Amino acid sequence: MRKLNDNDLTNIAGSTVGSYKVECVRIKRGEFTDSDHYGIILGRNTEDSYVTWQFHLGEDEKVDPYWGHYFNDDREVALRDFNIRDLNVSPFKVTITETLQKTVDVEARDQHEAEQIISDNWKKSQYVLDADDFIGVEFKAAPMDEPEDK
Repeated sequence: MRKLNDNDLTNIAGSTVGSYKVECVRIKRGEFTDSDHYGIILGRNTEDSYVTWQFHLGEDEKVDPYWGHYFNDDREVALRDFNIRDLNVSPFKVTITETLQKTVDVEARDQHEAEQIISDNWKKSQYVLDADDFIGVEFKAAPMDEPEDK
C-alpha cells in the first residue's frame, strides 16, 4: 500500500466505486505515520443514498473501500460524516445565552406595580440594554441528534 497523492484524488473523483459515484474524496487525517496511505470517499448512488467509506489503493491501483457509513437521502448528514469521520469527533450544537442587566429607579405603590411599570416602559423601548449592560454568558452543548429544549 502506498501513500495517496493529489493525482490519485483527481482520478478517483467522479469515478464509480461499487454502485456509488464519488462526489468527494480526500486523504485521511491522522496521527499515524501511514495515515496518508488511506482516504475518505463520499459517494451517491442512483437512488440518492449516500455512503462514506475509508479506502486505500489495492495492489492493482484500484480503490479498495471498507468501513462504510450509509445514509438514506440525507446528503448534509453524509457530508458532515465525510468531513469529521477521521477526526474522532462528534457534531454538537451550542446555545449561547448572554445576560444583560440594568437597574432602573421608579416610584410605585408596591413591588408588583414597580415591576409592571418598568415592564411596560421596556416594551415601549424606553430601556434598551446593550453591551455596557452585559453581566455574563453561558454556553450549553448538546449532540446534533438530541432534540432542542423549548
